[in-house]
Amino acid sequence: IQPASFNARPSRKMDSVDDTDPGLAGLSPEFQAMLGGLAGHTASFAKILEKRTTSTEKDKDDEVYLESYADLAIHEEMLKDTERVDAYRRAIDQLGASWSNSTVVDVGAGTGVLSVMCGKRAKKVVAIEASRLSHFLRKVVATNAPNVEVHDARAEDLELTEKVDVVVSEWMGYCLLFENMLPSVLSVRDRYLKPGGMMLPSKCRLLLAPLEDQDWRKQKLDFWTSVHGIDMSSLIPLARATYCGTPQHHLVDASKLLADPQVIFEADLHTVQIVDLEHFDAMMSVSIPAGRRLDAFVAWFECDFPGDFGETLSTAPTRPATHWKQTAFYLREALEGGGGCEVQGTVTFQKHEVYSRGYQVSFDLKVPGRK
Repeated sequence: IQPASFNARPSRKMDSVDDTDPGLAGLSPEFQAMLGGLAGHTASFAKILEKRTTSTEKDKDDEVYLESYADLAIHEEMLKDTERVDAYRRAIDQLGASWSNSTVVDVGAGTGVLSVMCGKRAKKVVAIEASRLSHFLRKVVATNAPNVEVHDARAEDLELTEKVDVVVSEWMGYCLLFENMLPSVLSVRDRYLKPGGMMLPSKCRLLLAPLEDQDWRKQKLDFWTSVHGIDMSSLIPLARATYCGTPQHHLVDASKLLADPQVIFEADLHTVQIVDLEHFDAMMSVSIPAGRRLDAFVAWFECDFPGDFGETLSTAPTRPATHWKQTAFYLREALEGGGGCEVQGTVTFQKHEVYSRGYQVSFDLKVPGRK
């Protein structure tokens, strides 16, 4: 199977993300053509290009990222995600019973929902928010939890005079690591969390499973065969480069999974280091049943909270939907299972060379006995 590589969107606010930049030389001619068209017709893309010329690459990435989280719409989407909010609520309610003399830091506080929850349990809460939303965050906590202290700063620039007992954050992006916010959380952990202190969530893992999805391929690729009676099949290579070159974030039908998932990455948030997030890979071995076909690999994540009550936030397709959905990596050509076959190979996550908040995901797959 031809090795596949994907450029991962770094933000949950997809419409504001620059996922077209710089490394054009490594892309197919069809994809380059698509990007050229976008550059001429998308105002947000032009603004991002302008920002690139006036600041360093990482500063630009941070600026655009923080701007996206100043938009109330994305916070509305996350607050309406009851699976997300309720998992944190249950964990804070269970664990917070012992926080009466504790200081909690909320990294990336947003609208303040977690800060207020913690403020009702803890002696003091430090809410960190670097976007322009911090102005309104102050008003929210003043109304609901006066013991919350708002810091308008990047997590890496936070300055405190004392250690803290708990670090809480909802840092997870699509496919767990897209957005690359976890290093900001670890920065606070390494400088300010007391020995034996608590991380919420405390563990995470990324899972991957093979997927059969002919319907998606028909909707996104075969669609161009005949459009309103017009033969547009010449656009199929462009459609394939477009949709099979980037991860697709959508809800997946669990009945289309071809096998059980396997864990390709896991971390203990008390001990994981930033260097562990820059590159990792995992070996894969997947059985494709007779008469089925492999269209994609789909990823999702799970986060565990500490304590004996066993609270886990899961974005699996077998669980109620969340705003993270699942992340599918579609092969350029589907692999027919025939009488049944084994697919072996490696999946690699590499921090993006240009986007400090993005990843490049590559699959190198082989089918023994086939070319």
